[in-house]
Amino acid sequence: METIMLYGKDGTEYRAYVHQEWLDASSMDGVASIPGLKTVMLFNGTPLNYLDENTFKNSITGELLSRLVPKRK
Repeated sequence: METIMLYGKDGTEYRAYVHQEWLDASSMDGVASIPGLKTVMLFNGTPLNYLDENTFKNSITGELLSRLVPKRK
């Protein structure tokens, strides 16, 4: 599990985690697995939608969150 920091438009910090699913790809040749879908959630359990490598959308509020710290005005 990977932990990432995300930022709202106003600079609010959010801690989120990325969970990698693993799919069973075992066969008679042996045990194996392959990576499946990744899910991203805030630490409070709110699911996030992946928009691009730096942008996520809160699926409940619609707020856009970014890995990039917003510039202060």
